[in-house]
Amino acid sequence: MLVEDVMKCSFPNWYTRFEKVTIKSEIIPLPKPVLEYLLEDGQLVLPVECNKENYDGIEEDYDDFGDTDWTDSGGQTSTAVAESSTTVAESSTISAEDSELSQKSFPEFSTEVKSALDRFNGQMFCKLNWSSPKDATWIGFNNSLKVGSLSQLYLLLKSSDFITNDLTLPFKFCEDKENASERVDYALVLRKWVDVNPGTEYRCFVVNKELKAISQRDDASFYDHIPKQQASIKQDIFSFFHEHIQHRFACTNYAFDVIRSRKDRVILVDFNPFGETTESLFFTWEELRDEAREFEFRFATDSSGVQPSPYRHYSLPRDFVDLSTGSDPAKLIDFLNLRTQNEESDSD
Repeated sequence: MLVEDVMKCSFPNWYTRFEKVTIKSEIIPLPKPVLEYLLEDGQLVLPVECNKENYDGIEEDYDDFGDTDWTDSGGQTSTAVAESSTTVAESSTISAEDSELSQKSFPEFSTEVKSALDRFNGQMFCKLNWSSPKDATWIGFNNSLKVGSLSQLYLLLKSSDFITNDLTLPFKFCEDKENASERVDYALVLRKWVDVNPGTEYRCFVVNKELKAISQRDDASFYDHIPKQQASIKQDIFSFFHEHIQHRFACTNYAFDVIRSRKDRVILVDFNPFGETTESLFFTWEELRDEAREFEFRFATDSSGVQPSPYRHYSLPRDFVDLSTGSDPAKLIDFLNLRTQNEESDSD
């Protein structure tokens, strides 16, 4: 895998050419201050433009609290209450000013994002040049990547390791990364939200411009319709590849993702570099690099063949993941010993 191959899979570099066969999208260049904000460590502080989203109340909202009598029994305003109110007000003003100072502000960029959100009817999907924040669904509304506000977008982008990798290590697995002179023009990609059944998503692998492998995209689940429809799924994807992709995409070796929602209906989702930066799913990269291999379509044939979700450890303490998978025998032994001790104590 070469740097130029990775660059060809960058969304802004292919979208215009394949616009008619993929999901409607908008591309917004990422200004340097936004890039720096996304890479900042420390507390997650949303930009100033998100404040109005968090509370957009008006004076009438306080009517339910009723009238308050601030006078003492003699009909005079209590000095203590007045002084206390002044102190609280001054303190609140100082806190608000400090908060404003600690927040970043990207007015033009945020306005562009909100305008796109309006054009997408308040529902959209976000990603950068290569990756989406799919490892940050734990912080999304209903564990989803659906973006319905500016705050949700910033939260997803700031909480994702995949986004950070896009910005810092886009050429990590490239053979020529040491001599890479490519300058990445980073962009925020906003796509029309589409509700997709994960069982209709497939990853396709191309070697020497020939489609050599198709894998079920969601390798953590079994879908009974795939074994039943495998012949027509394969035929539809092959037809789509020959008609729209094979002689139009610039790379020789690459992967691409599609949605095949029904017979004769295939939609392009994304292009991916041919190498370890891309998940190989039901295949290994050693298998995929074997040019002598015949075409193969792999999928889960029953529920016993599925794997745990690869993103589970992004939302759970690492120790829990190690215990559940048995990947750290020492932790498992400690856990069993602790359980035995507890059982012995209970029996006493």
